[in-house]
Order: sequence, then C-alpha cells, then structure tokens
Amino acid sequence: MQSDDVFPISRHNFQQLEEGDRGEIELLPAESESLHRLGFWQRCGVRLLCLVLVCYFLPMLSFIPLAIFGGVHMPSPWAGDYNHDAPTASVPSKEMPTGRWYWNLPLVSMILILFPLAVVFVLYHLKMRAVRRQQMIDSLLAECV
Repeated sequence: MQSDDVFPISRHNFQQLEEGDRGEIELLPAESESLHRLGFWQRCGVRLLCLVLVCYFLPMLSFIPLAIFGGVHMPSPWAGDYNHDAPTASVPSKEMPTGRWYWNLPLVSMILILFPLAVVFVLYHLKMRAVRRQQMIDSLLAECV
C-alpha cells in the first residue's frame, strides 16, 4: 500500500497520470466544475439562510414533544381574564364588513403575482451578467496563455 492510498478520498479528486518516471496531476473536466468555490457574499448568504432555518425549525421541534407529552393548554383570547391590562374584551363581529375596503383587490393580486416574478427576473439577470463576465475573464486568460 503506497502513501497515496492512505487517503483514498481527498478534498480535490485528482487523477495521477504517470509518464515515465514522474507523475503529473491533471484535473478531470467534471471535477474542475466541482472545485468552484463560493464567494464571500454567497457564503454569507448560505450562513444567513442556515441561521434563519435553525431559528425557524428549533421552536417547531421543541413544540412537538411539548404538545405530545404536556398537551396544548392555550387560553382563549376572548376570555375576560386573558389580558388583565386591557379594559374590556372585545369579540369580533361574525358579519361580513360593509362599506369601503381598505385595500384594492386588483392591485393586491397584481403585487402578489408580479413582485416574486420581478425578484426572480432581477436575480436571473444579475446571475447571467456575472456568468458572462466570468466567461469573458476566462477567454481573456486563455488568450494570454
């Protein structure tokens, strides 16, 4: 067993090509794509996303055993002793409100549909711009070599 066989899985999967007495290390084409390192802001974004997910899921995971073993004991917010600071408890009306609405249905529907599409559109164009710039840099480097 050679010393190279001690760690069969390395951080970068290299292929040892022997030519005569000396060996050269060459990256395979599929492996060179996997070596892409994330930028600083991408790593910060991944960390922030992980932090948000942990802050979101940990309370949910702690509620499951609480609900199973202790049961859910939540007082009614409409009870008189729910909030001692409030002067009186008010019960909402069960009737449909009449009069002018405070929001416009076509405008809200348009925002609901167009805002996510606009965000995806802007992010797509920023990504394509970065890819074009990287391809231009790669082609310039290839010309210089």
